[in-house]
Amino acid sequence: MEYEKLTKLFYKKGDEYYKNELDKRKNSYGSYITPLTIRGFRKGKKTNEYYQLFYVNIHELMSLNNKVLLNSSRISSLISTLPHFVIEPYFRKLLINEAQSNNEIEGIRSTKKELKEVLDDVVKSEKKNKRFKGLMKTYLFINQIKPFTEIADFRKLYDGLVSDEIDREDEPDGELFRKGYVEVNDGTHTTHIGVNSEVKIIESLNALINFLDDGQHSELYRYMIAHYYYEYIHPFYDGNGRTGRLFVCSYLSRYLDRYSAITFSYAVNKNKSKYYKALEEIPSPLNKGEMTFYLIDMLELLSAGQEGIIDDLELNLSKIERIDEFFNRENQLERVEEDELLRIMTYLSVFVDDEAKFPVTELMEISNKSRYKVNQIMNKLEEKYYVHLVSQRPKEYKVSDEFLESILVE
Repeated sequence: MEYEKLTKLFYKKGDEYYKNELDKRKNSYGSYITPLTIRGFRKGKKTNEYYQLFYVNIHELMSLNNKVLLNSSRISSLISTLPHFVIEPYFRKLLINEAQSNNEIEGIRSTKKELKEVLDDVVKSEKKNKRFKGLMKTYLFINQIKPFTEIADFRKLYDGLVSDEIDREDEPDGELFRKGYVEVNDGTHTTHIGVNSEVKIIESLNALINFLDDGQHSELYRYMIAHYYYEYIHPFYDGNGRTGRLFVCSYLSRYLDRYSAITFSYAVNKNKSKYYKALEEIPSPLNKGEMTFYLIDMLELLSAGQEGIIDDLELNLSKIERIDEFFNRENQLERVEEDELLRIMTYLSVFVDDEAKFPVTELMEISNKSRYKVNQIMNKLEEKYYVHLVSQRPKEYKVSDEFLESILVE
C-alpha cells in the first residue's frame, strides 16, 4: 500500500479515515515522535494549534538513508585514489560551487571568480577585508566546526559566516539574536513567520541542541530535522538560510565526509522549489507536523549531490588514466623534470579548472624547485607548445588547449 501525505488522504478518504491514519502514524512501531514543537501555519498566518514533529521510518526512507551512507563510502574510496596534490584544490573547487549556490539561493550576487580570490586569500592567511571572507573561511574549515553545545554557538556561526554581509538595520538587536518580528516572503505571499521573541528563540534553540544528542533517532534524520527546526525558529533577521545550511553541513561533514556535506547547498540550488516546498508543508494544519516526506526530500537532495561528485570523480579519474598513458609512453619528454611538472599541471587542469593559470611561485611550491629551475623548465615546455605564457606580472602559465585535447580526445 502506498504511503501518502496526510493532506492528500484527508481529501481522498475523508475526515474519519484521516484521523485513524494520523493515530496509526504517531503510534506505530516505526514511528518516532520528537520533543520539538511547532506552531501551525496557514495562508500567511500562524494558527492556534501546536504540533510535535514526528516521522515514520518507512522502507523508502530507510533505503535513502543507506544510499547516502554507501555514496559517502564510495566518495571516500575515490578520493583516496587521487594524487595527493590534487585533493585540496579539488575540494576548494567544490567549496566555491557550494558557496556560490548558497548565495544564489538567497539572491545574493557573487561570482565564482570573486569567491576564488577570497578563498585564495584565506588559504594564504592574507588579512584583506573582502566580501564573503567569513563565508569562505567557514566552509574551508567545515570539518573543524565542533558540535553545538550552547546557544552562543549559533551566534558564533552567524558572526563568522555572514555578519559582514548583513545590512545594519538587519543586525541582531537582542542579547544574542533578534527580539522583533521576522517573516519570509516569496514575493507575493508570507510563507513563514519566525518564533516571536528572543526568550522563545533561546528556549527553542536549547531544545534543538538537546535533540541533536538524542541517540534514538538516526543521525541523518536528526540532522535534517534540526535543519528544519532552525529554519522554523529563524533566530536572525537575515542570514538564517546560509547559517542553517552550514549548520547542518557541519554535522554531515563529521558523520559522512566533507565532500558530501558541502554539496548540500549545490543540490538545493538545482532544485529550490522542492526544498522550499518540503519546508513549507510541515506546519500545514492537515500535515500535523509529520516529517517523513520532508526527510525523503532532503535525503534525495543530499544523495543527488553525492552522485554528482561521484560522476565527476569517476570521469576525471578516467581522464587521468589517459594522461598517465601519455606520460608513460617512451621518449614523450626528454627530461624527467619537465615530465613531472607538466603532469602535475595537467592533473590540476583536468580536476580543478581547464582554464587554470599557474604562477611561477605556485609551480616552485608544487615542485620544490628554485625560480631559476622552474623558469628553465617552463621555457622548454613552452617551446614544445605544451604550455603558454598568459601573464608576465605575475608570471603565469596555462596548459595549452591543444595539448589537453591531444591527450583526452584523440
